[in-house]
Amino acid sequence: MPREEIWTEKYRPRKREEVAGQNAIINNLTSYVRKRNLPHLIFSGPAGVGKTAAAVAMARELYGDTWSENFTELNASDFR
Repeated sequence: MPREEIWTEKYRPRKREEVAGQNAIINNLTSYVRKRNLPHLIFSGPAGVGKTAAAVAMARELYGDTWSENFTELNASDFR
């Protein structure tokens, strides 16, 4: 039986190149991955622009199968 996933995770980009509409940011993230030198980063912006997708894709490339052990996602949204 196939593994069930919620839609947003099933179709989330797996690679940086798959993140749409953020070319300038993706170019910066690409240089960090290429150099394997990752500074502290804070992603901000409105919902749905690709912040989490870009960060997770970069973590997957840097850390491979152990990406989730090396990645922390915090949601500081003030909307209730």
